[in-house]
Amino acid sequence: MTLTPTDQKLPQAPRAATAEFWRFAFTVIVCIYHLEIFYAKRDLLVSGSSAVEFFFILAGFLMARSAGRYHNTRTSPVTVREAQAKALDFVKKKLKAIYPVLIIVLLLGILVFPAMPTSFADRLKALQNTEWELLILVGTPFGYNNGMAPIVPLWFLTALIVVGYLFTYLIYKHYNFMKFAAPLIGVLFMVYFTLNSTLILDFYVKMGFFNAGMIRAIAEISLGISVFFLYEYLSKIKFGMVLRVLLSLLELYAIYRFFALTLNQPIGMDNFRRLVYIMIIVLFSFLNATAFSRLLNRRIWNHLAKISLAMYICHFNLIMIYFKYLGSLKMKLFQRSATSSLARTLSKFLQGTGGYDERFNAVPLSWKDMLFFIVLVVAVSTLIVLFIAGVKKFIVRPCYAKYLQNQQAKELEQAIGQADAGTNEKSEETDSETLPL
Repeated sequence: MTLTPTDQKLPQAPRAATAEFWRFAFTVIVCIYHLEIFYAKRDLLVSGSSAVEFFFILAGFLMARSAGRYHNTRTSPVTVREAQAKALDFVKKKLKAIYPVLIIVLLLGILVFPAMPTSFADRLKALQNTEWELLILVGTPFGYNNGMAPIVPLWFLTALIVVGYLFTYLIYKHYNFMKFAAPLIGVLFMVYFTLNSTLILDFYVKMGFFNAGMIRAIAEISLGISVFFLYEYLSKIKFGMVLRVLLSLLELYAIYRFFALTLNQPIGMDNFRRLVYIMIIVLFSFLNATAFSRLLNRRIWNHLAKISLAMYICHFNLIMIYFKYLGSLKMKLFQRSATSSLARTLSKFLQGTGGYDERFNAVPLSWKDMLFFIVLVVAVSTLIVLFIAGVKKFIVRPCYAKYLQNQQAKELEQAIGQADAGTNEKSEETDSETLPL
C-alpha cells in the first residue's frame, strides 16, 4: 500500500516555548480587558481588545509554517484535492480542540451559574442563543441576535475557523504565490478596515460582503503568513553578536511599545499601530536569536499554553461568578469584622476590589482584582483541561479501542467464514469429479 501525499507524516517542528509564553500572556490580557468592561471606572486596559490580533497573526504564522514543511517534502505541485484535505484538517483540529471545552463551559453556565435565578426553569432560559455557540456562528448574521450570546468572545474562533479554512487552502495550493499576495492582502484589508470601522469592539459592523471581525481575521492572518516568510528568510542567516544585540534591543522596544500603548492609548483606530509590534514579537519568538526570546524559551510555558484556549472560552462567564462570590465574601467579612481581628484584616485587604469601595463609590480595576480573577480563570481552566484529558484517557480511548477490537474480530470471523465456504465449494467440486459414472 502506497501513501498519498496527504497521508505523509511530516517531522514535527520544534515548539517555540517563547511563543507559548506569549499565547498565555495575551490570553491574560484579554481576560483582564473583559473583566474591566464591567467596572464603572475604566483606566487600565482601555484598549486591551487589540490583544486578539496576536492570535490571528500567530495562527497565520503557524499555518504557513505547516505548509512550508509540507512543500519541502514534495517534488510535484499540490493538487486541488490535497489542498482541500488540508483545509478540512485545519477545521477538524480546531473543532476537536474547541468543542469539549465549549460544551463544558455552556453546561456550567446554564446549570451552576450562581448569578442566575434558582429555579431550573429560569436557568433553562439561558439556552437562548446557545445554539450559535455550538454551531460556531457567533459574530455572523445567523448568530448575532443583537449582540446577545452567552459567550460573546467566541466571535474570534468563528472568524479563525472560517478565514483559516480559506487561507489553509490558498497557502497549500499556491505557496509561492502567497509570498507575494499575503503582505498585499494584509495591508489592503487593514487599510479597508480602519477606513470603514468606527468602533474597534464592534466586530459585527457591516463592511461590504463581510463584517468587521472577518476583515480583521483576513488582514491579520495574512500578516502572520507574511511574518513566516520573513522568518523563513532570516532563519537561514547566521547572526553575529552585534546583530543579536541590536535585534534584542528591537524586541524589547517592541514589547515596551505594545504594553505602553495598551495601557495608555485611548480606544480607537490608532490601536492597530500595535500590529507592527505584535509581528516583531511573533517573529523573534520563533527566530530564537534574541536574549529575551531565549530566556523565555522554557518548557513550563508549554504547560500554561495548554489551558489558554480554555481560559479564553470560560473567562467571560467567570466574570459574574467572580463578582458574586467576592461580594458575598466582603459582606461576610464586614459582618464579622467587629468581633474578629482576622476578618477585620481581610476586610481591609479587600477594600477597593469589585469595582466599589466601602462607601459604594465606584473605583477602577485594582491589581487585587486582576490577581484574584486570573487565579480563578487559571484554576477553572486547569480543571476543565484535566477533566477532558481524564475522559479521553479513561473513557473515550478504552471505548474506541474496544470498538476497534470488536470490528477486527468481526472482520476475522467474516474472513474465516468466507475461507470455509471456499474450502467447502472446492471439496464439493472434487467429490463430484471423483464420482463413478
